[in-house]
Amino acid sequence: MKTSHKVIVAVLLCYLVAWLDRMAISMALPYIGKEFNLSATALGGILSAFFVGYAGFQIPGGWLADKFGARRVITCSLTVWSIFTMLTGVVTNMTHMLFVRFVFGAGEGVFPGPVWKIVGAWFSKKDRGTANSCVLTSTTLGPALTPLMVAPLIALYSWRSVFYILGVLGLICVFVSWRYIVDKPEQFPGITEEEIQRIKADRAADEAASANLEQSIAPKSSFWDLMKEPRIWVMFFGVFFLTVPIWGYMTWLPTYLVKVRGMNLTRMAVAASIPFFVATVGMLLSGWMSDKLFRGRRRYLVVFAELVGAVCLYLFYTTPSPEQATLYQSLAAGFLFMALGSIWALPVIYLPENLMGSGSGFVNTGGQLGGLVAPLALGMIIDWTGGNYDAAFQLLALSCLISSSIIFFGIGEKRKAPVEVAAATAK
Repeated sequence: MKTSHKVIVAVLLCYLVAWLDRMAISMALPYIGKEFNLSATALGGILSAFFVGYAGFQIPGGWLADKFGARRVITCSLTVWSIFTMLTGVVTNMTHMLFVRFVFGAGEGVFPGPVWKIVGAWFSKKDRGTANSCVLTSTTLGPALTPLMVAPLIALYSWRSVFYILGVLGLICVFVSWRYIVDKPEQFPGITEEEIQRIKADRAADEAASANLEQSIAPKSSFWDLMKEPRIWVMFFGVFFLTVPIWGYMTWLPTYLVKVRGMNLTRMAVAASIPFFVATVGMLLSGWMSDKLFRGRRRYLVVFAELVGAVCLYLFYTTPSPEQATLYQSLAAGFLFMALGSIWALPVIYLPENLMGSGSGFVNTGGQLGGLVAPLALGMIIDWTGGNYDAAFQLLALSCLISSSIIFFGIGEKRKAPVEVAAATAK
């Protein structure tokens, strides 16, 4: 196995545990609400407390990675969030729950920026979309595996035991990250000089070939100079409006299936898992398609996937058939996560490498603000409408339309003729 592949597998494992940790709260939510006697708005507040910390620490996490190295930041992040995952199972009231989920979110919040810095350091532009989508399969495998893991634990023990077990898994990942995730290829223990030179040669050749095909934002002297670049704001708001439907869908799906579709715990666990296995396929396809079929026109893949995802969301909540609902919710997840994978190919391609950590952290702040808004907004809509989930899902479909419009009109891409690209590569 190539050393770069070992690094990506280690990053994927750590990211997967992160997603298991954050998604477990959605499965436990009905039981927390019953134990603490909470309204839908209060439950939405618990979900959003995570995003306050998570969104607030995206930029600091990227800045720390740019300054001190991604490896150190990733290890510290894993340690903090694993401890507070376990503490989630200890809380006895709403105030403590909000505090613990906030700090847990802050611990995970510093993680993504360093991860994208690792992707930028280890992969050339022509492979970053694929590498990035491999890492982001954690966003689909996590929600897919969580119901299957968490539901039996809740049934056998309690919702609190889930967080103790997941916290231990996180601490194991601390060792994995320190062993396999390093800032630069030449720092990896045991890597050969031949492989180091091959990585450098691939990057140099790709930079020459893509000079006029996918032009990165020019290197900036500071993060604040980067903020003057229009494309970073386009990516910020594009990601924001895409993650509103993604997080609204993920966090409220288990409760919707129980309360509206009338499923028991076992049926809900299966029904909530299926869409995210489909989404894993969509995510993997997004990276491959973005790198191989849409290079120089990546925005079109984002727009296509978002529009189809919006249609599937509409069909999901309007159909009375349980079988058709499962089909449409699976297709919605597949296309929404295809959009997520393809939209995240944009920052790792266009951001300057010297500010990859803080720049990607800023873009992901937009995404996490979407995650902050979505659970709380949906909870409030459900309360205001007397339990009407249709209105909540309409908001999610509308947000897809806004995001796709921002990306289509805001990202200007230049596409060389195939002959010119081949000539540049041959030089």
